[in-house]
Amino acid sequence: MRLAVLLTAALLAPSALAQTAPGPLGLTAEQLDDADLLDPQGREIGEVENLMLGPKGDVVGLVVEIDQRSPKHDRRVQVELASVRAVPDPTDPGGFNVQSSLTREQLLALPEAR
Repeated sequence: MRLAVLLTAALLAPSALAQTAPGPLGLTAEQLDDADLLDPQGREIGEVENLMLGPKGDVVGLVVEIDQRSPKHDRRVQVELASVRAVPDPTDPGGFNVQSSLTREQLLALPEAR
């Protein structure tokens, strides 16, 4: 029984570490999840919906949801890490937003995320 508990703890440790250890953009997965997405001018245009993982389990990109005005539905697109950076959230001490180097129009032109 004790061996099973130790094995379970060892198997769960990497995923727990991924939640708390800094990763892409210097942020943890928890900090990235639901972070606000800003355009190059710092205006909120959406939020991070999911993390895209590579074959080794590392974060290689983000799925972001771009806010649309009614009657259009919000659009989810994949964004490469090279086109975003972490910036402090002025409304949440210690919090972060993700700022894109792409405009809303450029993001909306990207293929829809699956």
